[in-house]
Amino acid sequence: MKNRKTAGILAVAASLSLVLAGCASTSDTADEATTEAVAEETVAEETAAEEVAAECTEPIIVGSAMAQTGFMSPFDVPALDTARIAIDKTNAAGGVLGCQLELIAVDSETNPDKAAQIATDLISQGAQLLLVTCDYDVNAKASQVAQDAGVLVIAPCVGDTIMGPDAGLTLGFSLGSAVPGEAAIMAEWAYSEFGPKAALFKDMSIKYTQNQCKVFEERWTQLGGEIVSAPEFSQTPEGSLAAPVTAQVKEIKDSNPDVVALCSYPGGGAEAAAALRAGGVETPIVSGFGMDGAFWLGAVPDLSDFYFVTYASVFGDDPNPKVGELLAAYKDLTGSDAATSGLVTGASTIEAFALAAEQAGSTNGADLAAALETFSGVDLTAGPTSFSPELHVNVTRPMAVMQIQDGQHSFIEYRAAEQPILN
Repeated sequence: MKNRKTAGILAVAASLSLVLAGCASTSDTADEATTEAVAEETVAEETAAEEVAAECTEPIIVGSAMAQTGFMSPFDVPALDTARIAIDKTNAAGGVLGCQLELIAVDSETNPDKAAQIATDLISQGAQLLLVTCDYDVNAKASQVAQDAGVLVIAPCVGDTIMGPDAGLTLGFSLGSAVPGEAAIMAEWAYSEFGPKAALFKDMSIKYTQNQCKVFEERWTQLGGEIVSAPEFSQTPEGSLAAPVTAQVKEIKDSNPDVVALCSYPGGGAEAAAALRAGGVETPIVSGFGMDGAFWLGAVPDLSDFYFVTYASVFGDDPNPKVGELLAAYKDLTGSDAATSGLVTGASTIEAFALAAEQAGSTNGADLAAALETFSGVDLTAGPTSFSPELHVNVTRPMAVMQIQDGQHSFIEYRAAEQPILN
């Protein structure tokens, strides 16, 4: 990876060389005047830098009680990696309020009690922003520690509107896109493309997938559609179907839907998709962020007519240049391509914090929260981001509609929910 600071210095030096070369044919007086102007500019820049350094006596600590191991680590680690990337980028641009950001990350091991203790320790060290796990049930205790201490707490990718005032967290936010918007997009797009008859294939393993199908059904019926079948299944903690789904697949096939809404995640979700195709259901399937990525496609070789709604495309065709830049930086940092697009929220967490701090002129938790609550379509890597005093998670942010045809992913469009379903 290129050293950005060195590259910047070289660029400045190259520009200065061109300026001096352009002055070579002028008079000695002009040369002297140019040299003097450059010297004065350099002194001014050095003085300004010294003034900033004098104002900022210590870095702003960003503490992380996210999971680097345990079942939440596949979600947390990529978001934490892109938070690191955004911190480096922010520091290279001058930091926040003239101060550098310093990340202190401690592995919560997906343990709520350990996360709460880590949060206590980080705040005692002066953390002014606490990052927590991308699941509210796991992060609730750590978030409450930050709330009680008056420290802003952000979960990069919680998809539940409870992350905020609904849980008493006036200082709690998520940079994720919540299910009320995500599943509404699934329904609105699928209705316009395939409607009006839909079957639900409902994974009852976790709250996320339960709510996904609940929101889809409500929005689908609002649009005038009909739910013709809604069989359920579950998967084990290890990520495989808890029982065969032959009967459920037959029920869906017999109901003759125009589209199947698969509310699930790999590996059981991949097995469910494979069972649909093996059972003769060639109907288009629509899903959400839980089915992002290509890592599960081995279960359904040459899959076609599969569509899902997610944050962005990690397949090289996303039209947002910020996404492309972040994915390249992620590969430089980790040596691997991104598996799913949820990682864009880690970078956006730091972007949002920096903007809020500059707007508030403070890193006080209440001041930062007040600034974030004024965000309306703020352009972050994860897309236009909005908050309000009542809602600290996004439900109106555009999300990427993706397709899989013959086993290959491609981007279709960015689309926002016309009518998010808030219960």
